[in-house]
Amino acid sequence: MLAIPVLDGDAKYTKKSHIYRTPAQRIWVVLLPAAATCLTDVWFQTAILSSAIGYDFVLAIANVSGAFLDGFFAEWESGGAVPNGSKTEALHLISEDMRASFLSTYTSWAGMVGVAASIAHSRSSFLIGLGYIIVSILCSFVAVQLGSDFAKYIASSAPITNTSYQFAKKAHHILHRFMVLLILYIIASYIYLDRGGTQNLIDGKNLVIASTAWNQLSLSILFAVCGAYAGNKVADDITPKIFQRSMLPMGTLICNALFGLLGLSLNCMRLSDQSWEDSLLLRAFALNFCGAASLFARHASDNRQLYYGNTKGGVRLAGINITANILFATLLFWVALEIEILLNPEATNKKSGRVVRKLLKILERQREGQNTLNIG
Repeated sequence: MLAIPVLDGDAKYTKKSHIYRTPAQRIWVVLLPAAATCLTDVWFQTAILSSAIGYDFVLAIANVSGAFLDGFFAEWESGGAVPNGSKTEALHLISEDMRASFLSTYTSWAGMVGVAASIAHSRSSFLIGLGYIIVSILCSFVAVQLGSDFAKYIASSAPITNTSYQFAKKAHHILHRFMVLLILYIIASYIYLDRGGTQNLIDGKNLVIASTAWNQLSLSILFAVCGAYAGNKVADDITPKIFQRSMLPMGTLICNALFGLLGLSLNCMRLSDQSWEDSLLLRAFALNFCGAASLFARHASDNRQLYYGNTKGGVRLAGINITANILFATLLFWVALEIEILLNPEATNKKSGRVVRKLLKILERQREGQNTLNIG
């Protein structure tokens, strides 16, 4: 059993960030994305295969509920919700890791764009796909506020004082038990797969990595852990150094645009060779890495913070941020739709997909020219 360090009497409580720093946080960074991946790739997949519920609906529910949880844990992280017992202190201690590791994996901005393109292609309507994106974003804005209100409702109204130390030891024991339960939950997910609980998304073929359910889930977890770390690294450390004077949360915007674009890599590779669809590595990168690195729930919290955090111009800043994200999402959605049309041209207007087709022809000509020069 893992030994989880518990705060002693000399441990310091950092009021600035409202976070107890312990070595156990390194374990959460791996365990929480793994648990989120099991939830989305095993149990949600089971619900989709065993019912009439479509992936578009399941992803929308995941994104909106993830926004609710992000608003809930944001209050505990910021100190807006004050612990009034060991259980609420546990929420306070794990809040940062829940937002950065679990919810970034549980929700997916890149997935939202891809699903919108699939809906638009199947329904032959650009507006339906665009509507899916807009409704998802607006519902998340409402959900994050409801989550914040719920956190304040169950919290104490007393100011933060050193008396919160009395809850710390019990809170760490609660998190210790929660960590053990998550490990058992992940093991149970693997056992469920081993017994044929879900169908493999890929038929077995002669690949570098054997196409089995265990390998697929293991790679999904690995890429999700790396994606959650990469997304928060770009948003928190790299982007702020570039856009130092921006009043908008450029880190979230850049992450969603960058990893939303990279999330199209699987379908892009399929345009040149359909066998790329069988690659577990490419699928894990496009779906799990880019899904975890894009920050859907964080975008919703950013909008709420802009709306309420600025007495003058808060509504304007929140509106600008929502509009900017919708514009970026629309652009990526349009590219994703063009690719979907090229992959399935039989039931599509011939005029559709022509932009991406022209780009592919240009790249093909450049490749042929480079080959000619090499031969010469």
